[in-house]
Amino acid sequence: MRFNPPPMSLIIASLYLLCLAFLFGSALYVFSRDPFSRLNATYALLALSLFGWVGSLFVYNAQTEGQALLYWGRLNFASVALIAPVVYLFVCTLARQDVRGRLWIGVGSGIISLLSLFTGLVDKSETVLATGEHITTYGWFFPLYLLHILGFVGAALWFAFRPLSKLPRENHIQLRLVGVGVLVTAVVGIMANVVLPYFYHNFRFINVGTLSTIFFLAMVAYTSVVHHLFNIRVILRTTLVFTVLIALTLEFYQVAIEFLTHLLPLGDPAQRQVAATTIALIINAFTHEPVRLWLEQLVDRLVSGQKRRVVVTKGRH
Repeated sequence: MRFNPPPMSLIIASLYLLCLAFLFGSALYVFSRDPFSRLNATYALLALSLFGWVGSLFVYNAQTEGQALLYWGRLNFASVALIAPVVYLFVCTLARQDVRGRLWIGVGSGIISLLSLFTGLVDKSETVLATGEHITTYGWFFPLYLLHILGFVGAALWFAFRPLSKLPRENHIQLRLVGVGVLVTAVVGIMANVVLPYFYHNFRFINVGTLSTIFFLAMVAYTSVVHHLFNIRVILRTTLVFTVLIALTLEFYQVAIEFLTHLLPLGDPAQRQVAATTIALIINAFTHEPVRLWLEQLVDRLVSGQKRRVVVTKGRH
């Protein structure tokens, strides 16, 4: 029997799409800024790996049965197998640590990713319950797969919070901020996507784990804007403003429609829906521009304030 998954809420779907757009766009832009920079190239690879993780789960949630359900589930595991070592390489590059055996890291991680995608060693099967909840049956290799992830993430956090003392102060700040982003995303992701499903057979919070990527992206964006991680303030300013603006617009529109539908004194439900939609669109049209300008001023004030502090600090020496 075929069971349909429960429909994804508008806010969750919009967060997925915004996260995917930011990941793909930032990967292309950061890499294009300096293709020969190891830091830029590693970030682009990390963003694309995260894109595979977030995107595969987004599509997986809409699958109900058959080979497509299993394929997207395994692709999700395969993406995570690449994310962990790339996070490690990204942090090491930022920390100016010489990483030996990059080739072996790539080969080993690639093999684990391919095994996750094309065999049942990690993801043995996928099913959908009558409630619409997706259930994964794990293969015998999953504990080793988990050790692979924890090892690289743990090493990345070590270098992020224990940087070399000879590094400039700005690099220390960048590493701490990126480390906080990695730590929060890793803790939430492992709890929601590993601990609860694997040990307690609770798969209800897998979206929370994947969408915790947004916190990592927020920390990278903040570090880039304020502490010049990639020196791409203009593009990140625009991206941050419109990402927040779209999220606020979607959420406000949904709440306004629901509120106005119950408030308007019209007997026909269809007429109430049309009237509520019209009023919500009018309100949204008048509030869009002021909110955009306020967000741009907020980002500019944040950046200019940081620059003033840097100038004052330099002037004291």
